[in-house]
Amino acid sequence: MAQSNIKDWAQLVRVPNTFTAATDPLAGLCIASATVSFVSHPISALLVALGSILLYWGGMVLNDVFDYPEDQKNQRPGPIVRGAIGLGQARNVGWAMLAIGWLFACLAAYLIHGKMTLTPLVGALLVGAIIGYDGLFKTTPMAPALMGLCRGLNLSLGMAVAAGPDFATLPIHLWLYPIAFGLYVMGFTIAARKEFLTEQSRIRLWAGWLTCLAGILLLAWIIWKYPSPSLAKLVERRDGWSEWFFPGLMILLSAPVFRRALASIQSLRGPDLGLAIRTAIINILFIDATLALIHKGPWHGLLLAMLIFPTIYLARVFRST
Repeated sequence: MAQSNIKDWAQLVRVPNTFTAATDPLAGLCIASATVSFVSHPISALLVALGSILLYWGGMVLNDVFDYPEDQKNQRPGPIVRGAIGLGQARNVGWAMLAIGWLFACLAAYLIHGKMTLTPLVGALLVGAIIGYDGLFKTTPMAPALMGLCRGLNLSLGMAVAAGPDFATLPIHLWLYPIAFGLYVMGFTIAARKEFLTEQSRIRLWAGWLTCLAGILLLAWIIWKYPSPSLAKLVERRDGWSEWFFPGLMILLSAPVFRRALASIQSLRGPDLGLAIRTAIINILFIDATLALIHKGPWHGLLLAMLIFPTIYLARVFRST
């Protein structure tokens, strides 16, 4: 077995997607509490962001561990198949990442509220969804829904940390955010199911991208129908058009995703689909930044949006899917 290096591990954990995992719970911190944000509680924010990253990395590592027999049979490129990282070593590291990530999220809640309340449960559900996707249900029709559930729970993890004992009694419309977010991710996961094929299925691509679009439209509707307190004050001070600005922004920022999506449907080529999927993943940063902006203000949104720069740089060096 060849000796592993940092580049091998970076490839294994799909390091370009790291910041999209971290911004989900940071946006959740902004959504669920009037007083908690990643600026007001930086240590807890750092812990939940690191916890989310470790959960994501652990899921990616175990994904390749579970897929090893098939990847080896088809000689798909990857550090484990190449022998750069041992199968047993990857398995141990993956499980350790899941455990430490869960612990970090629990500690983040404890530092804010003096108790963990429902954060351990949400974290456990997220770990269960990750394992379910990687192992039991990867090849079943449930897999895209589980991937969407993972992302929805990742956003909910930040909400649980911020809300603490009030998490179970949050307004119903706040629960629509994880649902819409999960729908978005479920959609491009459906589209990506056979990304490795040279010729794609137009029916599958239409089904996936329309589901993805439904998630974005639902997010825009939530922002319009249930404006945050700061957004409601802005609408009162401005003309009526302002209530459409941020829902429109959510849709506008997603336009590059659907431009790539239409190109993949027209060409049915694997590389075009791969580019659309990568664009959809990067757009998660802008979804999270928009949610942070409308709930906690421009600096919160800007800080999350700026993570696009290291994400694009890493995507040029490593595969993100």
